[in-house]
Amino acid sequence: MESDPTIDPNFFLGAGLIGLIIGVVIYLAVLALMLWIGYLIIKAAVRNGLREHTLWLESRRGPLR
Repeated sequence: MESDPTIDPNFFLGAGLIGLIIGVVIYLAVLALMLWIGYLIIKAAVRNGLREHTLWLESRRGPLR
């Protein structure tokens, strides 16, 4: 029995390598998206905290400027 000459054994190695590269790219994209969303949440929290603190200071001693 001879093997089918139309199927290249290296095809599966190449397909696995491409799959691995796509998997790594998707993993890094999800990680970057999570970090960006976390940054936006922290930035909004700091901005709101500074605004509340400024209002509290102004209520104690008048406008800051």
